[in-house]
Amino acid sequence: MTDNATYASLAILHELNAREFRRKLGLFPGEVRYFVILANSIIGSENAKRVEETPEAVVKDGDEFVSKLLGMASPGDDAAFKEILETYLLETIKDELRYCCPNCMNFYPCLDLDNSSIGPLFKRRIQGEETTELREEIVMQINRALEGTPHIHTDSAQNLCAGFRHQYTAANISEVFNRYADIAAALAGSFGIDYRKIQQAIIPINMEFCEKSREQADSAAAEA
Repeated sequence: MTDNATYASLAILHELNAREFRRKLGLFPGEVRYFVILANSIIGSENAKRVEETPEAVVKDGDEFVSKLLGMASPGDDAAFKEILETYLLETIKDELRYCCPNCMNFYPCLDLDNSSIGPLFKRRIQGEETTELREEIVMQINRALEGTPHIHTDSAQNLCAGFRHQYTAANISEVFNRYADIAAALAGSFGIDYRKIQQAIIPINMEFCEKSREQADSAAAEA
């Protein structure tokens, strides 16, 4: 990627993550908002540790942020928090595996980021120019770019776009589930979540993904 495309991709990833967090936040009642924010931070931090591409500084910042949140109000042995953490973890797995544009290998090429004005705008923001006008302009430009990837909110982009290619396949999906099983084990040790419950919930998620992957492969073979 060019420098412009790199900053643009970071801006889009930041915006999509914010949208997904708002969606997950809406799954829970308002009185547990702090627990949801904490769950998001914990799972994000645990994921970052297990993705090779994550810069060391990002991992460190994530750990420090989680520590600060826990220092403000630790959930202790709260059963409600454990349930939120379990639900949030499963929703995160589902989001990473959805058959939607952001999970497609062609997502960034479809956005044509080299010719986008998002990169320079986002670079200004991360260099310290934090104004309402700049944030709004970035979001407006991102919305415009995302018009080229219309299947963001679906789970059946393989049926809607002939060029859809999921970032994972039936051959390498086990790496994803191993990562989340590892995270679940860590959360079971730190917060007492039900590891067996997560394992059992992962099975149908895995089966559904592999079935869609097989159907797409069969369809591609038939068209060849």
